[in-house]
Amino acid sequence: MERVSATAQNLVLLAGGLFFYGWADLRFLALLTLSAATNYGLGLAIEDTKSEPRRRVWFWFGMVFNFGLLAYFKYFGFFYDSFVDLLNQFGGHSEHLSLKIALPLGISFFTFQVAGYLIDVFNGGIEVCRKPVHFFTYVFHFPKLLSGPVERAQAFLPRLTLVRAFDRALVTDGARQILWGIFAKAVIADNLAPLVDRVHADIPGSGGSTLLLAAPLYLIQLFADFSGYSNMAIGTSKMLGIPLAINFRGPLFVANISEFWRKWHISLTSWMMDYVFTPISFLLRDKGRVGMVIAIFITFLAVGIWHGANWTFMAFGLVQGVYFLPLVLSGKVNVTSRKDRWWQQVPAMLGMFVLMSLTFVLMRATDLSAAWMYMQGIPNASLFETPDIDIWTIFIPLFVFVGMEWYTRGMDHALQTWATERHWFFRWTSYGLLITLILLSMSTQEAGFIYFQF
Repeated sequence: MERVSATAQNLVLLAGGLFFYGWADLRFLALLTLSAATNYGLGLAIEDTKSEPRRRVWFWFGMVFNFGLLAYFKYFGFFYDSFVDLLNQFGGHSEHLSLKIALPLGISFFTFQVAGYLIDVFNGGIEVCRKPVHFFTYVFHFPKLLSGPVERAQAFLPRLTLVRAFDRALVTDGARQILWGIFAKAVIADNLAPLVDRVHADIPGSGGSTLLLAAPLYLIQLFADFSGYSNMAIGTSKMLGIPLAINFRGPLFVANISEFWRKWHISLTSWMMDYVFTPISFLLRDKGRVGMVIAIFITFLAVGIWHGANWTFMAFGLVQGVYFLPLVLSGKVNVTSRKDRWWQQVPAMLGMFVLMSLTFVLMRATDLSAAWMYMQGIPNASLFETPDIDIWTIFIPLFVFVGMEWYTRGMDHALQTWATERHWFFRWTSYGLLITLILLSMSTQEAGFIYFQF
């Protein structure tokens, strides 16, 4: 009876996922369904085939299928245009037909999830899912479908076999997490977006101080936008009785690059570490630190490419690899900074924040030349002028957001214990203020989520 009830619950979730994805992008609903069906069948073929060579054939067919779809929709047009531009430099032709291939929403997220599933089935890390309803619910679970987290099958699928009962504590905590996510997105990210966009639209006309200030504002905008979505997705799924992986844990307050990537987009980083870095470092284990350096550069190049088809993303990944070199050479890649004296880490935290703010210019710039122009525009006499960015209208909400993220940096979300440990009057006053700010912001600003494009 329990299995039937769980299946019925999953059917409802599956219908919701199909509806929401179709509503967001009906053109590619069939593509995602085909991907899910193919990977479901491949998982069974890999599990049930006794011949090891045939198992490998099924596995590698799955890898080619999944990453082939991703490569076609996300990267083929870019590399085609780049190749034709290169030929034109030698052939003298100035025009060519540019390919414009529509990008399915969330393709990187669901590709990595189903690819990870096949890898785990092939390696024996998870039992194959034999119930199509469970597997399709895993792929189409609507809170995580468009922008993650990149959920692991070994953690998610077992939850679908259990009957979910109403849990007041989960629903309450999920609602708080959703509230904080909406605040981060609607009040912080959407109000910072026009300030940052205006600077990047006119880099030559922006002074050094303006460019310098816009860099950390973009990092905060991106963090608020993406963590806001993650909190909304995790909170919604939590209310449905299915916890998701935490995606951020105070990444703006870290002392070194290794800590940053353990706390920024955690689900993607852990996927890359397990399925890219670990196998490569194992293959290169005889080469010592050189092998680790190669594995790190390949891993973060993959992280950069995952974000999109642009040389800026590739450069971003390679720069991250460079940042890891001192830790690799000193043998401190996995060392976590001390937690008992956080004030002693403040200089290192500020240094990392500035470094990552400037590095994330590559994520925002339209191309490498724009990123280079941006960096060149900072160190000049205008660096000491007053920045031409009016942040005063958002200063108080921004201060509250950063302050709360700092205060609760070790928690799952900012309102997790802040709200529950306070007097009811303070708690509901806080909720009221957040909701008021959200309503005021939503009436004037409206923007899509940045990571929908990935």
